[in-house]
Amino acid sequence: MANVSPIDRASCAQLLQPYQGQFDQCFRDAWNRWQEWLKKLDGSPADVSPRARANVLYDFIKAEAVKQFLGAEHVRVREERGFLVIQIHDRLAIRFKKFKGRKLKTSSIPTGQALAFQGQTLEFASEVEPMTHLVAGYLLDRFELDLHKLAITCTLDGEHLWAPIEIIPNAGEGGITIPMPASPTDGPRPVIRSTRKTPAEEKKH
Repeated sequence: MANVSPIDRASCAQLLQPYQGQFDQCFRDAWNRWQEWLKKLDGSPADVSPRARANVLYDFIKAEAVKQFLGAEHVRVREERGFLVIQIHDRLAIRFKKFKGRKLKTSSIPTGQALAFQGQTLEFASEVEPMTHLVAGYLLDRFELDLHKLAITCTLDGEHLWAPIEIIPNAGEGGITIPMPASPTDGPRPVIRSTRKTPAEEKKH
C-alpha cells in the first residue's frame, strides 16, 4: 500500500456538498434514536458509561448511513469487518467517528486497518485509484447531553491536513470552516492597543 496525496479541501467540499444533508441526517436521526432508546431503559441514564453510549450510537449511525446512502448516485456503501465506509465518486472514503475535544481528534484501536486509514494508505482490492480518507464525526456538548458539532475532517497520522468542514444542510459549495482552537505553542497573543487618546495626550495638542 502506497501513501496517498489527499485532495485539497476545496475539492473535497465540492464533492461532499450534494450529500451534506444526508450526513447531517445520519447523525441527528441516530442521536434521536439513542435518546428514545435511553428512555426505555430501566434505571438512571447515568448507569450507561460513555464507552457504551459511543458504541451503541456508532451502531445507530451506521444503520442510518446505510438508509441514507444506499442507492444514492455516485455513492457506494461498503462494510468489511464492521468497518463501514461511504465512497463518493470513488475519490473519497469516509468513516464515522466520535470526536474527542475541541480540536476534533479521534482515537481508534490500533488495528492494521485503522492505522492504514489514518495513514491515508487504505486501499480496496477492487479500486484502481486510492481514495482520500475522511472522517465524518460528532462532538457532544460539555455536558454530553446533545450534539454540539458535526464535521468532516482529513488527517494524516492524527494531524489535520486542512480545516474541518462543518456538516450542515445546504452549507454551500465551500462548506463552513470550523475555527481550530489555538495551541499554547502557537506563540504569544498579539497586543491590541486602543487608538483613543488619553487626556494627557489630548492636552499636548
